[in-house]
Amino acid sequence: MYLNSIIKIQSTNIKARVVFESLEYLWLIDINKPSVWPYKQLIDELELLFNDGAALTVDDPFLCINITEGSANEKKRDLNYQLFKPMLADYEALFDKKKRNSLIKELVNQSEKPRIFYIRTLRRYWQRGMTPNAISPDYNNSGGKGSIRRKLTQKTGRKRTTSTGTGVIVDDHIANLFKLVINGFYLKNNKFSLTAAKDKVVHLYKSSHPTATVGELPTLRQFQYFYNTNYKQHEVIKKRTPAKNYDKDIRALTSTATYLNIGPGGRYEIDATIADLYLVSEKDPERIIGRPTIYMVKDVFSRMIVGMYVGLENPSWVTAMIAMSNAFLDKVEYCKEYGIDIESSQWPSVGLPASIMADKGELLHRQADVLVNAFNIQLSNSRSYRGDDKGIVEQTFHYIQAKFRPYVGGIVEPVNGKKRLGYRYELDAELNLKAFTEVIIHIVINHNNHNVISGYDFAYDMPEDLPANPIQLWNWGIKNRTGRLKPCKDNIVKLNLLPCEKGTTSNLGINFKGLFFTCSEAIAQGWFDRNKQPRPKKVDISFDPRRTNIVYLRPDSSYDNYWICELSDRSRRFKDMSFVDAASIFKQSNKTKAESKQNTDFEAPNLQHTIEKIAVRERNKKPSKSSLTNSQRLEHIRDNKLNEKELERDRTSVNLKEKLDKSISADVIDIKKKAKPENMDYPSLDEFLDDTNDD
Repeated sequence: MYLNSIIKIQSTNIKARVVFESLEYLWLIDINKPSVWPYKQLIDELELLFNDGAALTVDDPFLCINITEGSANEKKRDLNYQLFKPMLADYEALFDKKKRNSLIKELVNQSEKPRIFYIRTLRRYWQRGMTPNAISPDYNNSGGKGSIRRKLTQKTGRKRTTSTGTGVIVDDHIANLFKLVINGFYLKNNKFSLTAAKDKVVHLYKSSHPTATVGELPTLRQFQYFYNTNYKQHEVIKKRTPAKNYDKDIRALTSTATYLNIGPGGRYEIDATIADLYLVSEKDPERIIGRPTIYMVKDVFSRMIVGMYVGLENPSWVTAMIAMSNAFLDKVEYCKEYGIDIESSQWPSVGLPASIMADKGELLHRQADVLVNAFNIQLSNSRSYRGDDKGIVEQTFHYIQAKFRPYVGGIVEPVNGKKRLGYRYELDAELNLKAFTEVIIHIVINHNNHNVISGYDFAYDMPEDLPANPIQLWNWGIKNRTGRLKPCKDNIVKLNLLPCEKGTTSNLGINFKGLFFTCSEAIAQGWFDRNKQPRPKKVDISFDPRRTNIVYLRPDSSYDNYWICELSDRSRRFKDMSFVDAASIFKQSNKTKAESKQNTDFEAPNLQHTIEKIAVRERNKKPSKSSLTNSQRLEHIRDNKLNEKELERDRTSVNLKEKLDKSISADVIDIKKKAKPENMDYPSLDEFLDDTNDD
């Protein structure tokens, strides 16, 4: 009952092991004192101590003494046990001093071991649990493992054979330098190597020991030994790696993505990437149009790709909206647009999920509240730089791109084609956007229906014959777990996933982002009449940023009521544009207007000066004092106007007859002789006009 148990006496704090038990008494030995022998204890007295709480049984500290197979410890144990084993033949005699001494004397005579060997081995046997492992030596305590020895008189390690000098002893001063550099330099910057850290140690050592020679400096070997013996590798990696990178790439993974995702639609993950492929124009294959954006929406439980987007728009709320619309709605018509005929059973993901996980960039938009309020979808955003928060969809991009990379041209290669003699892989581009989308659709359908998920973690209630295939997992989950996803209408989903902002109204129309729109409902209510009308100052507008032609006015707070507003003639300049392009035109127009205003302001003083100059000139023509009275000047205004009108008519009337230029001279030809006279001039009229000779 008590044999081999450890009993603690509360008053003395002694821990003793029961090494022999009879009907009336026990033999106990103190397990913490090396030079003791067992003592007798009556069972009745011990039970009284137990009843009073003065004694209690405690855990055995020597319960698990492990011996490595094939080690020196095992060999020593076996040898000692063979020498000691004859003492256990008459076990009860060991508790009689005379018999015990006689038995020990007999064994000493038979072996070469001294008496103290048998005494220590017997005590060790009793104190440590009375098993063969109890008498094994404590080699694990030898060598001072883990203890730091700094008080040295000579340098440890092998002596130098090639380098000069004897080196330095790694005492407390050197150890502190090592620790200072490792903690303050090496661990805080992962760009530095141990060699660079050692150089920093040497610099600090030379600063404090200016007389040190080349052979009296700390070496890289000493520094590495100190580092390896005092710093654990996983702790170093954790300190040298940025916290976000460590959590994403290195930390231990103790769970799976499927855990707590009870079925299809439990959680969708959405993410985007830029494809490693260049595309060409559909109208002109010679024109390279760049790399497309791929959005994927994936169900965590079944690993099915439930929605997608392939296009040229940058990752944003708008493209995320398109991908989510595709995920919520039937894909049969979508595939038919690209010439692919499928059945609903091949891509059955139709309906609203319970939750969506995305990057902050997409679902931090204020319009994401509509998903919560209108569709009752729980939204969650991944942490910054933590792609592992949605690792299921992240892995999809590697899978998809690995499928088409070997077969199409224009693949982005890791080697930069702009380097000297490098080949420009963009020149191999051959797929247009529609063809590339068709390729991606085929890859997605193949993944959903035929791909086997490697390492899928099945739940306890999932059958053994269920293959880890997305379509099989989806169908099983729909039947046995969460049931069907929440249904939804196409137009309601598309409308409420559009971004929504404020617009204003006036008699010119509905003003939204500088553009004017009209709608039949607003006209019917007289919003645009030019007299004062009771119309709202601001209205909610849902819009597709990719096109300006149509926006949707939300007349109330309901999610299914909307008015279709078309771009008015006043804003026809912006037809078939995106709102980004329209904003760019507005920006350029404002810039041009500002430049024109600057030019106007610059020339305004010149105009003012010219006007003032003309006014002064004409003012000077006016006599300082008129010869006519004011009434006379006012009396003939009508006649004066008629006279000036005649002058204006002569000056501005149309006369296409060529005027004779008197400055041009001509030769005079004698008609009879048909020759030019030698000396012939025009007669002077001055003598005829001179009246000085008149009497």
